[in-house]
Amino acid sequence: MRNRLALGAFLLSSWAVAAQTPTFRTDTTLVQLPVRAVDGKGTFVRDLTAADFDVSEDGVPQTIAELSLVDLSVTAKAAPSAVPATGVLSTLDLEKVDGRIYVFLLDDAHLDAMYSARARDLIRGFINERMMPSDAAAVVIAGGAARQDFTHDKKLLLKAVDRFTGTFDGSEPASVTHARARAVVKLVSDLAGALGQIRGRHKTLIYVGARIGCQAALEVTAGFSPKLNAALDAGDQNLCYGELWDGVRAAVQANVSIYSIDPRGMQSRGWVSPAIDGRGGPDDARSRMAATEPLRPSVLDGFYVLSDHTGGFAVTGTNNYRDPFDRIVRESGTYYLLSYVSTNDKADGKYRRTQITVKQAGVQTFYRAGYLGRR
Repeated sequence: MRNRLALGAFLLSSWAVAAQTPTFRTDTTLVQLPVRAVDGKGTFVRDLTAADFDVSEDGVPQTIAELSLVDLSVTAKAAPSAVPATGVLSTLDLEKVDGRIYVFLLDDAHLDAMYSARARDLIRGFINERMMPSDAAAVVIAGGAARQDFTHDKKLLLKAVDRFTGTFDGSEPASVTHARARAVVKLVSDLAGALGQIRGRHKTLIYVGARIGCQAALEVTAGFSPKLNAALDAGDQNLCYGELWDGVRAAVQANVSIYSIDPRGMQSRGWVSPAIDGRGGPDDARSRMAATEPLRPSVLDGFYVLSDHTGGFAVTGTNNYRDPFDRIVRESGTYYLLSYVSTNDKADGKYRRTQITVKQAGVQTFYRAGYLGRR
């Protein structure tokens, strides 16, 4: 096997990060949640204040420290005020960006070559049709074939995407498969750590692949804290279990939502509904689907876990990418950023479930269902 999974090739070259800049402080846990509030027609409600929200963690009421409205739907349409001559944006530049911040992670290790063109076309379409002038994006190909540091320049992004070719080989020995899975999950953790340097912003990581291979135990995929915490305490030995939840923890701490995109097209049913994603958690329906759909990623696979537990969602088994891509743009561009200091200051690494409601009648909230505490 070619040595395509060297970790150094994964990181964006402008961010040589020795350690993640954490959202969580040493003695307290500062929780930041992007929250979408919509009325019965699905229209975003823009006039809410902190007094309109009730927040609790594992049933314990929490005090909101800060609430700010982020609305990039207008500012992202304007041309960026200043662009470096190289076209590459630094961390300080990114903190001043008026638009959305995307990372496109294309996993060549887990996608067959026959789907390469479709994957390229999907991401090219997203960049050409949905990125606004002030949006910034980076491209990382997992195997190191290409990468593009953060830029506003669509031509540079498209050039990197065009280098993507799937290399999945189902005949590889288990040891190679396991190594690839661990490397990809470690890559997600490291990218999240780098994104954590961009403070006060919500970031979007769009992962493109078919499956990862890292498995979570069946009883923890629902995200209920007692079941997940029991599995964590037991030290579950499933394939790269620890690395998988470390990836979730790193993304949540860096305020990164992960959206998993399967480019292979229709295999059985449409894209997953809002009731089965990072705001509500997977349910028994997905387990039943998996039993009859062998070509889909396992419901226990990191493909789903990373998106379900970071506030994103998975798109698979569909030829309709327009609706979920539009939804990603909406969720990345208009939201409330809600912060609170958790009353639970234990450094036990356990899962904590968040609940957010709005007092105003007819308003529904969408948010990340919980997080893993610091260790």
